[in-house]
Amino acid sequence: MSQHIPDRPTVDRLPRRRSDQVQRVVGWLLVLAGLLTVVLAVVAASAAYDAGLDRIKQDAATRTTVVGVLLDDAPPIGPGPSRPTRVSYVDQAGRPQVGQVPVTGNLIAGTPVRVEVNGNGRVGIEPPTRGDAVFSAVAAGTAVTLGGILLLVFAWMGVRAVVLARNCTAWERQWRLVEPQWSGRGTAAP
Repeated sequence: MSQHIPDRPTVDRLPRRRSDQVQRVVGWLLVLAGLLTVVLAVVAASAAYDAGLDRIKQDAATRTTVVGVLLDDAPPIGPGPSRPTRVSYVDQAGRPQVGQVPVTGNLIAGTPVRVEVNGNGRVGIEPPTRGDAVFSAVAAGTAVTLGGILLLVFAWMGVRAVVLARNCTAWERQWRLVEPQWSGRGTAAP
């Protein structure tokens, strides 16, 4: 009793409706769109990171240190964080400015202090860091990824709803033809 086992397994395929085929094609297109979304997220993250590094370079090139004078006393709070104190200084363009800088220690009004000024002549603004560039890259990549996923999920849900509606209509139409014969109502002799 020898049985022949075919080299290739046979796949028992059911006849597919056109709507099922359309759904399958759209599903694969959405998978490709998902891969494209990942690529776009990487590109957006890379661009955001490069822009952050450019901001760091630009800020470093325009930042200078000037000498300012404290306008208020800075009483000691203790060995802890610094506190903002008003300071008067002249920016890179020669304009007198007043700003707030963090001061530690017991300093009185009129004490000269070094003040770091950004390219706009403002004090108290922290320079951008590499961590800021990484954060903006992660935020851009995440935004593109989540936005793409939401669009793809809603597109898939829409396709599924349209296909289901068409299938239900087709099933109802086919049942109206088959049901009288199946139930015996349509085969009775007059």
